Amino acid sequence: WPDTAGNDDFEAFFPTSLLETGHDILFFWVARMVMMSIGLTGKLPFKTVYLHALVRDAHGRKMSKSLGNVIDPIEVIDGITLEELHNKLEEGNLPAKEIERAKKGQAADYPDGIPECGADALRF
Repeated sequence: WPDTAGNDDFEAFFPTSLLETGHDILFFWVARMVMMSIGLTGKLPFKTVYLHALVRDAHGRKMSKSLGNVIDPIEVIDGITLEELHNKLEEGNLPAKEIERAKKGQAADYPDGIPECGADALRF
């Protein structure tokens, strides 16, 4: 990588103009992207970094699939039981310790699951 010879996609999409990300991964991921790109191509991978705010849960933790504290908008529209929420955690890739922590959080936040709210609940 990068295979640039005759690679129309590479020529069309690299470098890009903008990277949109949260500040939490700026030095862990974005800096690596810049260093690898310069090292392998001699070019910056993007010209501008747009940093957005982080969405947090009711306990102040960053909303993250890896923490198991995200809610699928379809679950708000159609509703979901607490048991089904727990089952979704089991289907993911969280370590067993994190699954138990996330289940406790779900039980505290949604003891009866999430009621069906319809699409209007997602409008601000």
